Amino acid sequence: MKASCPDTLLLALLFGILCLNTPRTNALGGNESAIKFPRERPADANFNRPRPGETLDISPPGFCWWRAGERGKVLYRLRIKEQNGKVVYASSLLQDPVHVPDRVLPPGTYTWTVSAFADGEQLADELRPRAFSISKDPIPMPWVAPEELLRRVPTEHPRLLFPKAKLPEIRKTLATTRKSAFEELQGVADEALALELMRKPDFDKYDRETQYAVRRVAYREAYRQFTRIYQRGMLPMALMYVLGGEREYGEAAKAHLLNLLDWETDGIASLESSFDEIGLRIARTAAQGYDWLYDLLSDEEREAVKQMLIAHGNQMLGRLNERDFLNFSGYSHDGRLPGYLVEFSIALAEEPEARAWMDYAMRALMTVFPHWAGEDGGWAEGINYALSYSDRFITPLQSLYAATGCDLWQKPFFRKFRYFLMYTVAPRGEILPFGDGEHRGIAERADELVSILQFHALRYGDPTIRWWIGLVERDGREPERLGGMHRILLPDTVVPKPPGDFPPDRAFFGIGWAALHSNPADPDADLMVMFKSSPFGPVSHSHADQNSFAIMKGGKALAIPGGERYPQHGSPFHQEYTQQTIAHNALLINGKGQINRDGSANGRLVDFKSLPHLGYVAGEAQKCYGDLLNSYVRHVVLIRPALVLIVDDLEAPEPIEVQWLMHAKERLVLDERAQKFVARRGDARMTGCLLGNAPLSFGQTNEWPVAPKKDYPMVTAEEPARQWHFNAKTTERRSKWRIAAILAVGEKGDFPDYELHQTTEGIVEVGASFGEDRLIARINLAEDPDNAKRLMEIRYKPAKGRTETIRIP
Repeated sequence: MKASCPDTLLLALLFGILCLNTPRTNALGGNESAIKFPRERPADANFNRPRPGETLDISPPGFCWWRAGERGKVLYRLRIKEQNGKVVYASSLLQDPVHVPDRVLPPGTYTWTVSAFADGEQLADELRPRAFSISKDPIPMPWVAPEELLRRVPTEHPRLLFPKAKLPEIRKTLATTRKSAFEELQGVADEALALELMRKPDFDKYDRETQYAVRRVAYREAYRQFTRIYQRGMLPMALMYVLGGEREYGEAAKAHLLNLLDWETDGIASLESSFDEIGLRIARTAAQGYDWLYDLLSDEEREAVKQMLIAHGNQMLGRLNERDFLNFSGYSHDGRLPGYLVEFSIALAEEPEARAWMDYAMRALMTVFPHWAGEDGGWAEGINYALSYSDRFITPLQSLYAATGCDLWQKPFFRKFRYFLMYTVAPRGEILPFGDGEHRGIAERADELVSILQFHALRYGDPTIRWWIGLVERDGREPERLGGMHRILLPDTVVPKPPGDFPPDRAFFGIGWAALHSNPADPDADLMVMFKSSPFGPVSHSHADQNSFAIMKGGKALAIPGGERYPQHGSPFHQEYTQQTIAHNALLINGKGQINRDGSANGRLVDFKSLPHLGYVAGEAQKCYGDLLNSYVRHVVLIRPALVLIVDDLEAPEPIEVQWLMHAKERLVLDERAQKFVARRGDARMTGCLLGNAPLSFGQTNEWPVAPKKDYPMVTAEEPARQWHFNAKTTERRSKWRIAAILAVGEKGDFPDYELHQTTEGIVEVGASFGEDRLIARINLAEDPDNAKRLMEIRYKPAKGRTETIRIP
């Protein structure tokens, strides 16, 4: 019997429904709907390494990728091939999406791929091959089994930082190459002797849902108190006992350590999301206290502290497994745990749990860690978090090296990190752009900065960094943390040496930052321009501020990021204002800022040049604005010593309004008719001129768009100081915009002058003289940017030497 047309249609519909609900099998025989490698990076996931086309000077690299299916149901095999297709390495089947080969790969070009297996044997999907190269004479960094690392750990205590066998040699240096650092440590320890024991916090008495703000305020006070008492109290006293042998310090530190025994790991000392800092700070300090005070503890006390540490160690490993850190390494606080697990593993090397701790920690540290870093040394969360996290991982990494000989300091990031701090921190700076805490001046973190950089200078034998440290002013204020602790770790034997041929600019493409300087060797006069267009996007402690800038002259802040993280992380003032584009020196499109809290709404550096008199960087930030723009590149040029050019080149699918934003600590002088403004800070001054396809309307205010104490009326801390927020708005809508800012910066009556001429064809010519040197810059702001003329050409002709030229494009 033939089916009628309606019957045929019904059968087709039923077949379609069956097809939609039946998992498809891909060409490799796997279940495509369930097991398939993601084609785009999932939120908070790791960054696959090695990157396509990357050249590495370590061998082998650590490999990481994204899971192809549910954890525990898919296994992986990594294969590495030579250019001729020969497989030179194949891993065993792996549970997790990370692996470090146990052998060194010789120099050459390779490809790597990963196969995903369902049910342990059925091939379900495969990553497309990705190429990487190993350079000549690579630094060996093969996998070492955790059992072998633990076997190398000394049996005696102390083990962390200063193994007992090396103490006699180290003590000889306390009056010579460690003298200054030891005296500073002793001064802090002497002050700590007066500290009272900390009462167990009780912020958990406030309901998380109905009393969240009150709970957060109490929580913040508790962990800050813990930092003062344990990081700046117990640890320096315990270390003084180890190095100097004075029992008074050890007994005082021991009392603080034992005070933690009744702080519940499933209660106040847990790793509960949003309230985990007490647990994290115990993990940071307790293993060191146990190790350094070991011979002062009775058998009963040792056992009690050991059981507390085992509970915390298992809790840390449990959190990493539960949140699948090896796949989702983007949770900021989780990034501390691998280092802490290394410390726990060394301090408790003989315990059965140490093997699992060390195994997970080393797989993380050699592959996905540090998540927020670029191979060129940058830290995407900002300078404040670069300092905080560097402070946290110096002890575990140096302890690992001292106890086992395993040297993770040879990873490319660590070898270049010191240059990130040197270029992006102004030694007199009033601000620390970018990210959370950017409103703070370096004086608040000077002790940590000096301590961290001194360690790196000594670790890598760098006389320039050792010299640069001397430029940083330490104002003597007492920090909450033990800022100077790392200065004592290595003997100070590197002789400071000013740089010779020292590039004034540096770009960190991995995180999308660049720093341009007029003279970084003279911090009192240096004109510093910071620029950001980050591929990490506005997540974690970063903001929706791609293609934004900041400017300082001699450390005085002339163009600043607005707002601050007040009164709490995650407060309305922080989330609704400080994190947003409106609080930064960036653009609004149709009154809207960039997409926030979405890592895919990111930017990138697209060009960078550094010449003797010219520094240039450009960033692309179209994705940050969703579908509002087709393209958006901001070009920034520093003309040493005193001019800055910023050119925005935008195209939209339909006519748009653009707002050019800049923030300052002091009220600006505005001249809308002349399209000029003046920003002042002390004796520093910046005169700006804005030029576009059409005139801009000017405005400024010192009002906050969000009340600083919104939802937190109980906070007693002083509100942020008022700032001035400048807004230059286009007076018409167009689909293509080019806006140029010409900024002349000087101080103490020495202000640069320049000539400005705009042709009828929309070409702006800028001329300036610096002594006998001559600058000519041409910027194309034509009505039709599609014309044949280039966007910008800058020529700097010194009195002696070759003419420098930058042409864009």
